[in-house]
Amino acid sequence: MPGLHRIILINCHLPGFVELDVSGHSNICGTNASGKTTLQRLIPVFYGELPSKVVPKTRKKFDEFYLPHANSYLIYEYQREDGHQCQVVLTRKGSDGVQYRFIGAPYQSEQLLVAMENGEAQAMMPEQWIKQLRQLQIDFSHKIQATSEFRGIIQNDASVGGAGRENTKLRQLASRYSLVSSQHRIRHMEKLVSAVHAKEGKMDTLRTMLAAIFEEDGLVQPMTTVKNTKAREWITQMRQTMRLQSMQDEYEKIQGQTEQLNVIEQQLLLLKPLLEKDLHTLTTEKADGQENRSALKNQQRSEKDIFEKAEGELNSRLSETNEQLAAKSSRLDHLQQQYEKYQDTDIERLQKDMDALPLKREEYEQGLEQYNLLIEQHKDLQSQLEQQKFKLSESLERLSRKNQASVKVIRQQKENVRQTHQDKETELRGQFEQRKEQQAQQFEQQLMNVERSIVRQEHQAKHASATDQEVENGGLADKRLELAQRAWQQSSSAKKQAETTHQQCQQKRDEADKDLHRARLATRQGKDHLQQLHKQLSPEQDSLRQFLRDNKPGWEHSIGRLIVEPLLERKDLSPVLVAASSKEHDNSVLGIQLDMSVIGAPAYAQDETALRLALEQATKHLLGAEKHQKQTESELDQLHQEAEIQREMVAERNRAFEQAEQEVSYAQSAKQRFSDELKTVLEKRRAQAQQTLQSLLHEKQQIVEQKSAAIALLKSDYDEQLLEFKSGWQDELAVLDEQIDELDKQIEYKRQQNREQIKQLEDAFNQELANKDIDPNTLKALKQQTESLKSHIQSVTGRREELNEYKTFMQSDWLKQRPILLEQEAELKALSQQLTQQQTSLQRQYQNKRTELSQALSAVEKRLAAWGALVTEIEPMVRQLANIVFSFTADDDHEINVGDQAERISRCTEALESRSRGEKKLKEALTEFEASLGKDAGKDFLDTMLQAFSVLDDDANVRDRLPILQRLLSILASRQRQIVEQGETIGGDLNKFFTVFSDINRKISLQSKRLTDEVSDDLTLDGIARSEVKIISTVDELNFWTPLKRFAQQYDSWNKSDAFLPSEAYLDTLADVVEVLPNDANYSIESLLRLELHLNEGGSDLVIKNDRQLLESSSHGMAYLILCKFLLAFTRLLRNNANIDIHWPIDEIGTLAYHNVEKLFTACDTNHIHILGAFPNPESDVLMLFKHRYLIDKQRQRLEKIEPKLSRIAQRLQQNKTIGNEQSQVTA
Repeated sequence: MPGLHRIILINCHLPGFVELDVSGHSNICGTNASGKTTLQRLIPVFYGELPSKVVPKTRKKFDEFYLPHANSYLIYEYQREDGHQCQVVLTRKGSDGVQYRFIGAPYQSEQLLVAMENGEAQAMMPEQWIKQLRQLQIDFSHKIQATSEFRGIIQNDASVGGAGRENTKLRQLASRYSLVSSQHRIRHMEKLVSAVHAKEGKMDTLRTMLAAIFEEDGLVQPMTTVKNTKAREWITQMRQTMRLQSMQDEYEKIQGQTEQLNVIEQQLLLLKPLLEKDLHTLTTEKADGQENRSALKNQQRSEKDIFEKAEGELNSRLSETNEQLAAKSSRLDHLQQQYEKYQDTDIERLQKDMDALPLKREEYEQGLEQYNLLIEQHKDLQSQLEQQKFKLSESLERLSRKNQASVKVIRQQKENVRQTHQDKETELRGQFEQRKEQQAQQFEQQLMNVERSIVRQEHQAKHASATDQEVENGGLADKRLELAQRAWQQSSSAKKQAETTHQQCQQKRDEADKDLHRARLATRQGKDHLQQLHKQLSPEQDSLRQFLRDNKPGWEHSIGRLIVEPLLERKDLSPVLVAASSKEHDNSVLGIQLDMSVIGAPAYAQDETALRLALEQATKHLLGAEKHQKQTESELDQLHQEAEIQREMVAERNRAFEQAEQEVSYAQSAKQRFSDELKTVLEKRRAQAQQTLQSLLHEKQQIVEQKSAAIALLKSDYDEQLLEFKSGWQDELAVLDEQIDELDKQIEYKRQQNREQIKQLEDAFNQELANKDIDPNTLKALKQQTESLKSHIQSVTGRREELNEYKTFMQSDWLKQRPILLEQEAELKALSQQLTQQQTSLQRQYQNKRTELSQALSAVEKRLAAWGALVTEIEPMVRQLANIVFSFTADDDHEINVGDQAERISRCTEALESRSRGEKKLKEALTEFEASLGKDAGKDFLDTMLQAFSVLDDDANVRDRLPILQRLLSILASRQRQIVEQGETIGGDLNKFFTVFSDINRKISLQSKRLTDEVSDDLTLDGIARSEVKIISTVDELNFWTPLKRFAQQYDSWNKSDAFLPSEAYLDTLADVVEVLPNDANYSIESLLRLELHLNEGGSDLVIKNDRQLLESSSHGMAYLILCKFLLAFTRLLRNNANIDIHWPIDEIGTLAYHNVEKLFTACDTNHIHILGAFPNPESDVLMLFKHRYLIDKQRQRLEKIEPKLSRIAQRLQQNKTIGNEQSQVTA
């Protein structure tokens, strides 16, 4: 089987001759540090690993350790894929390093060894060895000094050595000595083998190996020569040149602003003399108004003095009357209180008791006499009884006659009182009616005056109309509007005509601009086509196009008619010529014969002659396109100038139209203002009349209310006075009625008392007759009765003086003085009411006069305020107009109706504000424009700007800067093309940079799928349900990748469009890229990928990205087996279809579980992999899996071939198996 068969060491680190047969699974046993791993390290060296990498840094160099002598030889005997056996021999290279030499025959001892006299063999020196090979007629190569060249030969890697003769030599050596046939390559197999043997960093080693594979597939290491500073400088310059059109547009706007300022100043110049005249008129009117105001104020003071004097006199009289009224009311209140005080002391009861006093005395005497009679016990009781009865009857008769006389007197007094009351009531009513009539007459006169005023104001409120002057002003406003509208129509027609002409010029210019874009696109496409033809004529090294050009003449007419263009530029297709068995093979593709004559050859698959002819035609086409582009640019410039002239004409017509439109607006405003003012005046007149009318109506209502109130007050006073008199008279009549009633009661009481006394006397007489005895209770009762009468008589007699005072009060104060006071009080109240009414009338008259003067003064004040406001408003305008330096005189031919004073002020205010805003905006626009013009500019352009503006004075008008700015714009326009060409170079470089990265992304994704497909089930591990290898591109993780992708899209859009300038988005994306992209960016393929192993172990998904995760994923043995599962896939991927055995050096394989080792061996056998194992235990059951078994004797430094020893467990299992077989035979 093709592959490495033997490793022979002569005079190496092990003395003498050592042979290691590796034609199958081989193992080396030995104690620790005996040299097992040292022999395993020789496997990677055979596949092309650098010898310096297989020796630990802590030990000697490879040549010092393995090849210590001049005649030390390290020999690898192998069989090529074509069956030929060869060897490669490593020897020392001078004092440092190793050198390689290929031998075209298997190893034989006579090639290197010579027998000595003592019977031992001696290795030849290198010179003798070469002579010996020549004598034996064995082919050999020259000495190969570089490991990379040896690797290229053994792996059949033609990319090593570059181009030229050296590469040809290496190709020739590879065809004779490579391990694989000419169709195959096993590039980077040394890295895989090293990864198998490595104890640490396996994942990093695999990633390095993968990077090398990608490089073999044609991936170019991404790099760019774009400098950040240069790109940033171009971006700023490009931004400036991209703003050229906008700056030109802005310059046109600035020109428009300047022209608008000139129009405004023309209006101000026209308004200046008119406003000066307005100011003089207003000043005169203001002075006259101030004099009128002073006169009105003097009249106000005079009216006030008159009013205050009259009001003072009325107040004095009213105060005096009120004081008298208060005195009378106080005296009446005192009398009322005195009367109520007597009433509270029950004075009327005292009067009754005093009148009944004689009766009480008689009753007392009779009782006393009766008591004495009972006490004396007279014998003549009957006569005494009769005598007593007579006395009682006589007493009653006397009392009756007396009381009846008194009743008659009292009734006469009562009649007198009634007559007095009736006379007084008639007198009071007469006084009330008289006063009422007087009040009514006074109020009726006032009402009559007010109603006459109301009629006048009602007429004014209903018939308010405009004056003749106001009607005339309205007609003038209508006429002005008519003329302004006519002028506007004429200006509008001229404007439309200019715009039509300008639009036609613009259409011609736009069409020329489109022609220029098409010409530029044709030029760009011509350049691209020319570049593509150059690329086809000189294809890239290792591309399919280059291979077909070198090895397949006439390919354009066969495979060239079927293959797509991108495949011709790829470098990873590994094209190989297949021997043809017939003539028809030239017209076959993948074994299928086609009639190529019916298929036309595409433009990208032409022969060299056709390409050169196409190149010549493309060159001519490009020259024609460039000529047409220049011609189109010239025509566009001419049309642009014509369009600019028409634009200025349109601007002038627009200004005239705007002026006419403004005049129409002013005329409309003036008409509307006059209409509004007239409406306001009429409304004001009506409102004023209505207000006065309402005031008069209110005054009328007040008078009516005052009249009602005054009469109601008179009625109230009359009712109160009448009530007072009635109350006194009623009290007096009641007293007389009570006296009469009391006298009647005395008679009745005396009659009843006589009956009781007579009865008592008769009872006593009867009792006396009966028993001649006297009842003590009767005496006691009689005694108490007499004592009570005596006490009552004394009490009444003691209050006689009080009763006399009451009678005096009633006769003098209450019945005589009080009525007089009531009459005086009524007269004083009437007088007070009359004075109050006079006072109210005086105040109303003064208030009306005051209101009239205040209204007049307010009108004057308003006019003064209006004149003052107008003066305040016009004066600053006049001063501002005086300070303006006009660069032209008034245009007498251009007459404008500037309207009334309000319109002139409005026009001037608006014009001044517009001028101020316009100058401010112009300054700001110029400042901003100059900043924009200088933004991103280079030093030379900034110096040009500074020099151009230095000719202006500090106080120069800002409008003087416009011609300078126009010249600077012209300079900027002339530099635009050069800046665009620089940008195309930068963009192309970065786009190529992006293309390389995109190819890396695509290739990594494809290779990840290939590697995943190669992971088979040859090695099934317990608990591992699924396994997958993923190669992840880290391109997406680069901080510049996302902006670079966006830039590539923008670059492609710009390149395919007919736009001369890139878009703002193009610059933004380019700025984003250079912001994060380092200078001379250079990235290795290895740094752009990441290796991940995906497993499902025990139902859990695991992702392994590094060696630490690999070790932590499972036990150490299982982790290694997991890696081996993926190494199998890498091995198949690198070996591809080559029919050779690959060797894996696996250290400490005996530490793995036997069943796992057995699975590993089965998988390796399936994949044509031979294991070179190493572990210390020579009795391990694992040793039975190896074909060749060796033991290193550390003491004697010898390598011995051995047979495996069975372990005790294995021996016992073997014995059990033998006993079982014997028992089976006996049973049989």
